[in-house]
Amino acid sequence: MPEEKKITPEVKAEKKTAVKKPAVKKPAAKKTAAAKKPAAKKTAAKAVKAPAKPKVTLDKLTTAVWKKLEKKNVKDIPFAIAIQVNVREVGTFYIAVNADPEYDKQVIQADYYLADGIVDTSAEEVLKITKGGYDYIAAAKSGAFIYRGDLTKGALIAELIK
Repeated sequence: MPEEKKITPEVKAEKKTAVKKPAVKKPAAKKTAAAKKPAAKKTAAKAVKAPAKPKVTLDKLTTAVWKKLEKKNVKDIPFAIAIQVNVREVGTFYIAVNADPEYDKQVIQADYYLADGIVDTSAEEVLKITKGGYDYIAAAKSGAFIYRGDLTKGALIAELIK
C-alpha cells in the first residue's frame, strides 16, 4: 500500500518559497507568405441544362392507348382478354376486351389481379407502342418490354393497339 504523505504547515511553506524558474520564450519564427497564384479566369459560358422532359402521366398513357383501341372492332374475338400494364415510375392500368357485358373495350387505371397477362415497361415504351410499328420481339430481347402470361391473348391486344 502506498505511503500517505501528510501535508503539514512546514510542507506548505516550502512549496510557497520554492524558486520558480522563469519561462524561456523562444523567438517566433518568421512566416513566409505563400506566393499568390493568379486567379483563374471565370468563363462566361455557363453549363447549359437540357430542357426537362415533361413528366408522362398515367392519364396521358391511358388516353393514348384508348385512342388506338376505341375504333377497333372486337366483335370477332370470342373470349375476354385482360392485360395489366405496369409502367415503371408512373402507375398501372389495364386493357380489357369483352370482359364487361356493357363495354366491349376498356382502358382503366387500376390493377387487374385476374389478368391474362402482365406487361412491365416504361412510359416511353408505351408511347412508342401507340405510335405504331413497335417491334415487340426486339423490345422483349432488350428488356424494355417484359410480358408474362397468355401469349395468344397478349398478341391479340398487341394487334389491336398497334
